[in-house]
Amino acid sequence: MTGPTGKGQMPGMLTLRRRLGLLGGAVAGSGVLLVLLLDGPRAAAALVTVLVVAALVVARYVAGADAFDYGGRDEVRLLQTRAPGMGEWRRNVRTATGPDGALYYRAVLQPELRRLYAAALAEHHHVSLDHQPQRAAELVGPELWPWLGPEPPRTGPDGDIPLDVLRRLVDRLEELGTPRTRTPRTRKEEAT
Repeated sequence: MTGPTGKGQMPGMLTLRRRLGLLGGAVAGSGVLLVLLLDGPRAAAALVTVLVVAALVVARYVAGADAFDYGGRDEVRLLQTRAPGMGEWRRNVRTATGPDGALYYRAVLQPELRRLYAAALAEHHHVSLDHQPQRAAELVGPELWPWLGPEPPRTGPDGDIPLDVLRRLVDRLEELGTPRTRTPRTRKEEAT
């Protein structure tokens, strides 16, 4: 043994994962051989089938640990690729309060606001905007909730979005995004 290899292991050493894999394979092989000797080839074939299916389920779970929510991990990716932010906010507000503001709000600004609200509600209040709309509406407020829904309220005669509504939406988003402070708990409360 001359020293560690590039991965920080001695040559010829088995990792824990490989050791467990070899041990599992040895136990499975011994079990199949024992069933073959005691119960015959049909029972051994059934056992091999069960073991292969179990191995595939475990492999799928391990391979999908970072990608899937279907495995019961309850972690939902709300923000796909970039940090939350409105980007070019001044241009967005100017366009949304202009003559074609209602169309721009529905096409651009509302989906972005919904995404940011969903992230703030999930992270700081453990509420899903889409799966718990009643609870989300309570937190957002009844006067602002319609502006986040599928069909925003009717706008002014020129189709513009009131500036005070946008200001209140952003202010409420900031309030929802601030972490809640926890009150110190007594030992009795912690035990329950």
